[in-house]
Amino acid sequence: MAPKSLVLAALLTVVVAAGQVTRCAGLGASPNASVVISGAVPCSTGNNINVATAPAFPNATVQFMCYGKAMAGATADSSGNFVITIPGASRDQLTAIMSNQCNLVVTTPLAACDASLAGTSGKLVSPMKFLGITTGSGGGGGDLGLGGIISVIIQILTGILSGILNLAPQAFSLIP
Repeated sequence: MAPKSLVLAALLTVVVAAGQVTRCAGLGASPNASVVISGAVPCSTGNNINVATAPAFPNATVQFMCYGKAMAGATADSSGNFVITIPGASRDQLTAIMSNQCNLVVTTPLAACDASLAGTSGKLVSPMKFLGITTGSGGGGGDLGLGGIISVIIQILTGILSGILNLAPQAFSLIP
């Protein structure tokens, strides 16, 4: 009986995945995924700047850029922290994010956070790191039987297409 259950589970997974792939390919409804990027901006120069040890960059303008084009932006608070949200990200934006074609760029000159850096040219840039997907669903208990496995597979597929992708900056570096 176990092999029949596995075949049924595989068949159901293929049916669900086929429907989701159609949405992903743009043949059906557009994806409903949102993107949330949060982090802190350092007021420092160099490569691989450690945000934990560098002073904060308050009120810095941060842009989320993919393929050299600004997709969204935010202004850091007085502690240098920022949150950028992209509700209903487009298929092109999701593709750029998942293929590591996006960066965070601080457009505010470093002199704004430290007058001694007035002669510094360049911008702080950071590649992105993927933290995970939040689906907003409660996830069903600890049932690891066939129903539980199918439920987990469906949550993963729908999470990719209609969840919240959580991103954060890696270490910032000064790029001339």
